Amino acid sequence: MGNVGQFFQPPLYWQEFEELCSGLLTEVYDVPNAQQVGRPGQAQCGVDVFGKSPRFGRIGIQCKRLSDLDKNNNPYPGGPITHKFLRDAADEALGFKPDLDIWILATTARRDIKVQGWVEEINEEWEHAGRNRVAIVWTWDECISHLNSYPELQRRYYRDVIQVRAPKDLDDIILRTIAMAFARPAFEVPLHCETSSDFINALKDTQKALRTGELVDRESRQVIRKAIGGYRELDDAFVRKGIGQVDAHLKLLRTQLEQGRKDGTIAIVGDFLDIRQPALARYLDELRQRCLDDLNRTLRHAGIPSV
Repeated sequence: MGNVGQFFQPPLYWQEFEELCSGLLTEVYDVPNAQQVGRPGQAQCGVDVFGKSPRFGRIGIQCKRLSDLDKNNNPYPGGPITHKFLRDAADEALGFKPDLDIWILATTARRDIKVQGWVEEINEEWEHAGRNRVAIVWTWDECISHLNSYPELQRRYYRDVIQVRAPKDLDDIILRTIAMAFARPAFEVPLHCETSSDFINALKDTQKALRTGELVDRESRQVIRKAIGGYRELDDAFVRKGIGQVDAHLKLLRTQLEQGRKDGTIAIVGDFLDIRQPALARYLDELRQRCLDDLNRTLRHAGIPSV
């Protein structure tokens, strides 16, 4: 798994995120007795995972899998930390007993310089108030860094949290993410029925999903799924070649679209595509169909339903 060590999909459920944070506390701070606090619904004073480090003392982690919901009520794998959210969480953790030496807010949000500044404000206030406590925020970037630093934790995360036990499992995650990227109107409705901006963005987003494993929601522009990597990380050579062909078709489709807009054979009328040469329209449709045909052939080989 060394070739995919830098990529990690955030847990889809908060229970899994708490399990990951418990493992991180054990490894990062050498806490042999890290444990989850209480049960769902219990008042926990802002601490979900607790343990005592021989070197750093008592450490508590509040685990927040920050997420919004898309139009289908599915969770996004990230979300922002607001100033109020951070302050409320830090204040709530002051009530936890026994007193903590380190309080960590662990989230699936991305690293943000504003949040780092707010954490410094909290630490300065605690110091002036005579509190022997330090606040830290672990964003998903920090979680990824820790996972890459501790191979055994990385293996447990793959095996137990996101249920990856073999290269085929990694391939499955990547392929299902790619399949989701093609479940959009750009590959379903006639070209003249898609607005130009939606179609162009869909091609970009789909190619990005193929190459990076990162899938962006069409409307919110938020990342809704993060695979282990792009198609080049696939272990199965047949599958890797098949998705590579899909990528080549997408690239050619984008190139033809851009060239048509430059030479005037494709115009935008009322934000809809007006393809003025019937032969070009047929060719673009053919390229689009090739993408789907090669993708579905590859998915069937891997035992995954077609799109």
